[in-house]
Amino acid sequence: MKKLTLILLLAVTKIGFAQQDTTLVYNSPMYLKDSVRSKWRPVVKRFGELYQVSFYDKKDVLKETISFEDKNLTIRKGPYSSFYGINIGDTGSYDKGHKHGEWINYSTVNSEKRYIRRTENYYYGKLDGKFKQNWPNLQVQQEGTYENGRKIGEWNSFYKDGKLAGKEVYDAYGKKGITEYFFNDGRPAKYEDLFSPPSFNGGIEAFYRYLASEIRYPKQAAKDGVTGTVYVSFTVKKDGSVEDVKAEKSPNYELADEAIRIIQRSPHWNPGKDFGEPVNVKYNVPIKFSL
Repeated sequence: MKKLTLILLLAVTKIGFAQQDTTLVYNSPMYLKDSVRSKWRPVVKRFGELYQVSFYDKKDVLKETISFEDKNLTIRKGPYSSFYGINIGDTGSYDKGHKHGEWINYSTVNSEKRYIRRTENYYYGKLDGKFKQNWPNLQVQQEGTYENGRKIGEWNSFYKDGKLAGKEVYDAYGKKGITEYFFNDGRPAKYEDLFSPPSFNGGIEAFYRYLASEIRYPKQAAKDGVTGTVYVSFTVKKDGSVEDVKAEKSPNYELADEAIRIIQRSPHWNPGKDFGEPVNVKYNVPIKFSL
């Protein structure tokens, strides 16, 4: 049997315009290169000096609007919005092709309740200014300040009931200094007590051993000399089980099927934690097949 080498790395996202002037309908490389937008129907309209592209899905539901400063639709400028169903998901603005100013992310609790999940500020593509993230009950979950893409000053995290979960202080260079963390009852805690990614029982080395012992190089792929990397995504659930395993990219379908099979069969994981509670966490796992 040909030798199999596995290399695995774990990796733990009211528009206003001037009077409408012209409606333009044409294709752009932007639509063709994007795997998602290429499946949507674009409608391009000119508003004053800007060009707005509205994307509709197969059911003719508006999914996104992007503004550009040029007819070739290469430089983003002006308002941006994305939509989930009939509800707005993200809204903000671009300048010189970069996120600039305040951006707001909305989330859905149920069909009748929506809330502002996150508010952040950008200065030409870099986080700069106040940042705030909320719980569904609108209680602040985390808040602090960015400067030139780095956290600075005091950052605080809170439980859903408003109790302090953690305090972190960053210097002018974004280096973390003073830290304090607390359980919900006020007892001191360590960071890993409250926040941690999922882990395979026995650690990463045990995961390597599991893969090496269980995975089988597909016969036809080995015969044809097919090699390469399969990029697999999956979710580690709150109970440690694995679901929603997908091959996002693969040299061929046989290697994809084998990578999916072995991840689906993996033993239970230790679930990730957020504010001390188990949470679902999505992983991306590149697996390299080499003969």
